Amino acid sequence: CLILKNYSDHERALSIFQESGIKLKLTGQRHLGAVIGSQEFKDEYMSKLIDDWKIMIKSLSDFAQTQPHASYSAFILGVRHKMTYFMRTMEELGEKLTEVDKLIDEKLIPALFGCPVSPLERKILSMPVRFGGLGLPVLSRLAREEYKASCTVTRQLIDAMMGTESSDQGVLKKMVDERNKTREQEYQAILSECDTKLARALGQAKEKGSSNWLTVIPLRKYGFSLTKSEFRDSLLLRYGKDLPRLPKTCACGADMTINHALNCARGGYVIIRHNAIRDFLAEKLSEVCTDVQVEPQLQPLGGEVFSTNVVLTGEQARPDIRARGFYRRGQQSFFDIKMLNPNSESYAAQTTKKVYEQAERRKRALYNERILEVEHGTFA
Repeated sequence: CLILKNYSDHERALSIFQESGIKLKLTGQRHLGAVIGSQEFKDEYMSKLIDDWKIMIKSLSDFAQTQPHASYSAFILGVRHKMTYFMRTMEELGEKLTEVDKLIDEKLIPALFGCPVSPLERKILSMPVRFGGLGLPVLSRLAREEYKASCTVTRQLIDAMMGTESSDQGVLKKMVDERNKTREQEYQAILSECDTKLARALGQAKEKGSSNWLTVIPLRKYGFSLTKSEFRDSLLLRYGKDLPRLPKTCACGADMTINHALNCARGGYVIIRHNAIRDFLAEKLSEVCTDVQVEPQLQPLGGEVFSTNVVLTGEQARPDIRARGFYRRGQQSFFDIKMLNPNSESYAAQTTKKVYEQAERRKRALYNERILEVEHGTFA
């Protein structure tokens, strides 16, 4: 395809290229996902593109009213990548995306959460999930970043085609490192605006593995698809927000709050969460080990003496799971699950990492020595 800059060249170009099979264009043409030609043609093309994206966001927002998890995954794993492709090839696109951003802010995000979010929370949601966000970017800003990054990465290819050698080697790694540094600075800036509760929740959302449930494809056959209430409640808990429709009182008679529900032994939620994780882990261990038992009884003691009096020696010494051959053929491995609420008032002065380490030390003190010395197994 040949695009003519001036209409006066049309007749001359027809006579030159009429038998070549080359198509002549007077305005512009889409090329490899981008668009080239006159500014008028590019503006018209981008206007149609923006209209299509607005329709997509409205459709996702409507779908999120009943299926927020599927709608979120469709945006993160599909629609956003499609948008990014165009952002990298059209410089003027960023300034035209404000209407799409407005739809995301006013339609899509409230539909995902089931409630509006504050300006500070919107900043958080724009961050990548590994930084505690949801990867719901401000598109007008993202477009400028993506176009600049695209130009930087393709500079070496342009230089090669022009017959010059680029002196900037390792440009991709430098760009990724710079972007990660920028994201970390943005995260720290957001953290400085948060109150203690939100800052703690954001730190927990940033922990390794805490966001896997957001990035996995929600396949129903594997139990990865969350219902409307499950997904919305999970988002609210992720950012330390109150849950709607909580009972007024607990089974123990105390006022019901999220913290109380996660702590109260009589309310039932602690044991329900514990048993759900125990049974899931035992089921998965059964797929790789031939001998798996839930709450196994340890061998009776015959006068063994341990280095501390903390070690469990009575009938209550029953780890949650035993699996044979997990680490080594024939060897027994024991697993015990600890449920805790790192946001309890008693942990307020400690970092979440310290809370986890303290809980692990206490659990090991109860079982590790007995299992190593008597069962000759491993404990985790």
